[in-house]
Amino acid sequence: MTVPRVARARAPRLAVVCFGLERTRVRQQPWHIALGLARGLHARGARVVLVSDATDPPREEAFAILQLPRLFAGGRASPELCRLVTTLGIERAFLITGAFRLARMRPLALPCRVTLILASPRLRLRELIGLSPADLWRERRFLLLPLINALLPGFLLRRGFHRSQARDIVYLSEAARSRYVALGLPRGALLRPQVTMPEPGGVSKDRRPQVLYLGPALAARGVDLAIAAFEQARARGLDGELLLLIRPDGGSSALRWLKRRLARSPFASSIRLETRMLSASEVNAHLAAARVLLAPFRAPVSDVPLVVIEGALAGCTPVALDAPGVGEYARALGGLVVSSPAELTDALLRAWQRPSSPPPDARPWTSWEKAVEPLLETCFHAIARYRLIALCGVDGSGKTSLVRALGARLAAAGISYTPVWSRFRNYLSKPLLALARLTGHNRKERHHGFTIGYHDFRETWYAKPFLALQTIDLTLDIALRFRRRDLVVADRCCLDTIVDLCIDTGYDEFILEHLVAYLVRLLPQPAAAVVIERAPRSIAMRRPDALADRHFFRRRALYRRLAERLRIPVISNDGLIEDTVEKVITAVIGGSADLALAR
Repeated sequence: MTVPRVARARAPRLAVVCFGLERTRVRQQPWHIALGLARGLHARGARVVLVSDATDPPREEAFAILQLPRLFAGGRASPELCRLVTTLGIERAFLITGAFRLARMRPLALPCRVTLILASPRLRLRELIGLSPADLWRERRFLLLPLINALLPGFLLRRGFHRSQARDIVYLSEAARSRYVALGLPRGALLRPQVTMPEPGGVSKDRRPQVLYLGPALAARGVDLAIAAFEQARARGLDGELLLLIRPDGGSSALRWLKRRLARSPFASSIRLETRMLSASEVNAHLAAARVLLAPFRAPVSDVPLVVIEGALAGCTPVALDAPGVGEYARALGGLVVSSPAELTDALLRAWQRPSSPPPDARPWTSWEKAVEPLLETCFHAIARYRLIALCGVDGSGKTSLVRALGARLAAAGISYTPVWSRFRNYLSKPLLALARLTGHNRKERHHGFTIGYHDFRETWYAKPFLALQTIDLTLDIALRFRRRDLVVADRCCLDTIVDLCIDTGYDEFILEHLVAYLVRLLPQPAAAVVIERAPRSIAMRRPDALADRHFFRRRALYRRLAERLRIPVISNDGLIEDTVEKVITAVIGGSADLALAR
């Protein structure tokens, strides 16, 4: 018996693009994320390259790390990056970026799908000005970019995202996502950072129990709060020592300030200071030997500091301030999170007195292969980048039911949206319609037992004034009802009124050629639209009044012309509504429903 050969799925060609990925930075954010993302994508079977402008990038056996002299130029992808993506046949690129770069983005013009990984937290001004003027001045080199990010208005971020032509966006923490969504960015997916867990070694557990602080000597990082909380806890009976493992990248002035601070401490004999860059195994060994990890971040300059995850998995209880990207992960891993520095001492004492217990399950935190899985699937959250999804079509085609079903899918995915139904928005046209009623050109007729309204303005003097007034009405309607921060799902919109105007005035060519172009430019972007169609027999069963319209078949033909003009799909709604919703989602995510006159 011949066994049929099963064709293997073709491995997608993916690229991770990250600035400044130097060998010495791989344990810091966002470079840890870039390397981990590439490893996870490779483990999922993708053909991956990591592209950076670093001068001394790390080495990887599993995939290539390519160096380019520059990645971006003037907010756009550099010509070198575009050529590389084209030459390698990259199908999707993951770009690591921050808020400031996002605000300056212009069309990236990469010949592939682009996903942005937003790696910078959105701090608030009060979180930055909580530092003293001396601290702000001493640490200005580290705080300048977070300060700029905190001041960036939402419209610049929205404009940068829409101009970038990126398909979707990914966040590293729920805090960052909620803050950026409040500014109008799409509610993208979450990528949970992962860590490696080497075997601890090299640190004796016979030492006096330790409270650990690990990081640079920065007030923004909370080193002064850690020292103060330890001193107060010692005064209240804590029997242990504080180990400060200080990274030297905080600068020499910060280190001198720290040494002066320690010299004044009444418990200086219980505080040890080590200043050097540690390997991953050394970090994990120190974490395993400690009882409490102090992580009192005032203003984290990168999203999701790794030490909180590593400390909890090593069995060390994190004690943290509720800073964005820190508090949520400390809570998830069983740490203690407080809202103000005054509560740190009590939290430290509670953590110190906790009975020993096994560390949390490491599996959700140590597998990049599982962490990136949602990014390789058809990401429903890609819909969240749109500001308008319009379902168009003749009455009776099932648009209202589809909007409800699509809305349920959006709500289940946590994507906020506003349903809008737009019809009879005659803001300025009412006086003309009242006059037309007197002359019999605006009237109702009975057909097959149903009352149908008609505007018979073809070849009359009403046609041009009505078309002009309706253009103003539609402009007002778009401004008042469609320009919102969140996604609008429209059951009828100005595109349906376009068909009505063709029926009412007979100016089909002018309306479909010129007026539709004007209205599409006014719609919030990015926007998507589909034409929903149903067989007349099905409409007769569900909405016989719609089929009673003597213009029904002309409307149906005009919708098809409109779809051809806008190059949007016509989707049949004769089957199960769930199947039709899936077709709409596929068209939107795939880009075939994008509302643009030239694609």
